[in-house]
Amino acid sequence: MPVNILNLSGLRVLDFKEIEREYHIKAEPVSVARLCPHCGRSQEVIGHGKLPLYVRDLPTHGKQVMIHLDAPRLMCKPCGRTFTATIPEVDEKRQMTERLVHWIGRQSLNYTFATVAEQVGIDEKTVRNVFDEYATQLKAQHKRDTPRWMGMDEIYLGRARGVITNIEDHTLVDMLPDRKKETIIQFLSGLEHRDRITHVAIDMWRPYREAIQEALPESIVVVDKYHVIRMGNESLERVRRSLNDSLPGKVRIGLKHDRKLLTMREHELNDQLHLIVSGWLRSFPLLEAAYKLKEEYFKVYDAANREEALERYTAWEKSIPPELSHAFKPIPVAWRSWRPYILNHFDDARLTNAFTESMNAKIRKMYRDGHGYSFEALRAKVLFSDQLQKRARVQEKVKVKRKRFDEVSDGIMYMSFGRMPAYAQEYDIKTVTKEINLGTDIPTLLRLIDEGQI
Repeated sequence: MPVNILNLSGLRVLDFKEIEREYHIKAEPVSVARLCPHCGRSQEVIGHGKLPLYVRDLPTHGKQVMIHLDAPRLMCKPCGRTFTATIPEVDEKRQMTERLVHWIGRQSLNYTFATVAEQVGIDEKTVRNVFDEYATQLKAQHKRDTPRWMGMDEIYLGRARGVITNIEDHTLVDMLPDRKKETIIQFLSGLEHRDRITHVAIDMWRPYREAIQEALPESIVVVDKYHVIRMGNESLERVRRSLNDSLPGKVRIGLKHDRKLLTMREHELNDQLHLIVSGWLRSFPLLEAAYKLKEEYFKVYDAANREEALERYTAWEKSIPPELSHAFKPIPVAWRSWRPYILNHFDDARLTNAFTESMNAKIRKMYRDGHGYSFEALRAKVLFSDQLQKRARVQEKVKVKRKRFDEVSDGIMYMSFGRMPAYAQEYDIKTVTKEINLGTDIPTLLRLIDEGQI
């Protein structure tokens, strides 16, 4: 009898054949479940022929593995219906071994569906279906630590999705199917130890603010610096586009080509880039005025505290010339609606969630390029993969109940004139070390996306 190369206790190997890209193994079940799935009886079940099955198993030595089985067909005498016996080690829903189903789910976290499908010898749709079930299991088991400083942003994957980050540790905490107020409240309400959250950085999306104020009333809402600052560049860009109709074709194309230089801070330009920018500004006085206004707006964030920041902003708003008021109008509008939350940036934390922008860009490209990813599949890949998790060991104090005097090891009963001493019911405070999951490490995620490993 051939050696049991399958290493599956429920299957007995009968024959083995190797061809160029596959192993073919003839096997039989050691035993089968004879319970009728229709009526739940097993006492009066008789044989009713056999059904050839071709069951895929884990790839071995770079080759696909196919197991040939004859599955017993049975008939239940009480109900008169026939059924195929359940074979141990074989998944009931697919012609695969149970271990292959688990392997496909695990491998799909770290490799594309196409790669896994090619390794096993099945189509991508099957891999995607297996992964969806696996991701559902992981979602139920997934736990992550609640951050002190939380970030909320969005990413457009088909539609706007919520992105939750740990600002302090630069990790991705979760991705939500949308960014509605009800969705955010549900997420926040489900967090363990949500009272730990002291600050939440957001963009100027009202449902974020309202959800935080309802679910985390003690947390400080901070409008992310990145979203406030970029409004200066967006206003400058409106001025540049307004010049297009009056410019010759080559000049218009050249100015568009160099538009990214105009968005850089003046002190970041080297001599060569400064020469290019200066040339454009000398040629177009309106653009020069907008550029200087943008630079002064950025300096609001150089302030040492919220009082100075407000003073700088107020002076800046008053300096907007009439010819640029329309292009820069969104900034005063935003400050009137969000002023206290913008100024919260200048308190102790100085939070910014800007590091998520590069992550969002990479995930959008990953989603756009396809691989058949649904939002849930993409979310599972970036949240649940072991190689992406950032973990830390922390110490925490826990209360341990002291033993009662009548529970001591020597079994002696102590009496105290009809009552237990007060200290017998107290707790000891002990320090324990535990490992926590901080979420998906964003630098690792970006590297693996660039390397095509996700």
